[in-house]
Amino acid sequence: MEANFEVTRDEDNLVGFIAFNRPKRGNAVNLDMWRQLPEVVCQLEKDVKVIVLRGLGKHFCTGIDLGVLNAILDLDGNKVDDALKFRELVLMMQESITSLEKCRVPVVAAVHGCCYGAGIDIITACDVRYSTEDAVFSVKEVDVGLAADLGTLQRLPHITGHGIAADLALTARDFSGTEARQMHLVTRTFPDHQSLLRGCHELAISLARKDEYAVQGTKHVLLHSRENSTDSGLNYVAVWNTALLKKEQIMKQLAKRSSQGRSKL
Repeated sequence: MEANFEVTRDEDNLVGFIAFNRPKRGNAVNLDMWRQLPEVVCQLEKDVKVIVLRGLGKHFCTGIDLGVLNAILDLDGNKVDDALKFRELVLMMQESITSLEKCRVPVVAAVHGCCYGAGIDIITACDVRYSTEDAVFSVKEVDVGLAADLGTLQRLPHITGHGIAADLALTARDFSGTEARQMHLVTRTFPDHQSLLRGCHELAISLARKDEYAVQGTKHVLLHSRENSTDSGLNYVAVWNTALLKKEQIMKQLAKRSSQGRSKL
């Protein structure tokens, strides 16, 4: 049996790559993948400074595997027990995706081919999203009789704005990587898969060479500020920087910039 994920590192051990490894199924996410993803993320973040998330084969992720839906349909028929089992399943899948957001290092999504349903849930929990121009996205859940329940409806409005998120979630329409860039779901697009992977690796290397605590702190404070008031966010970052202040590192960076003729931050 194929491993659900291919996990690799670059030669300098700065960037880790997590690849969905079910290409024959369009990288549809099965129950084992939901359970394993947090473990994979937790293990990799100990060793690298940036993670790139991608899919092997023709697609990034075509959504939830039909086996997961069948498991839901095969619940034993007791209304209360079924409801509790369904809730437990959904919470497990939600927490699996949230592991990307909670990951202490930045996570970059490299999207090509199809990114449907659960694929949108997954990429909205990443810090940066790049795609090919011809990638195809869709918030599919409403067309299968569900409200998206794994994070898209909570995270997407913060990325694209409420109006665009409502349009995408209510219509379930397909949209391209080019349109995804226009609505800020992705921040860069590339003409083909190989240039996408190169672009993501270059981004990851540039992030990995920055001060790791500054990068991790920026990710953490951004997430805190998303859920809290401006005043709360300002106080939080003041406390964060006070706790992690490294005078030597700051002086070193200022000296470097001064030697390059750049006296200002």
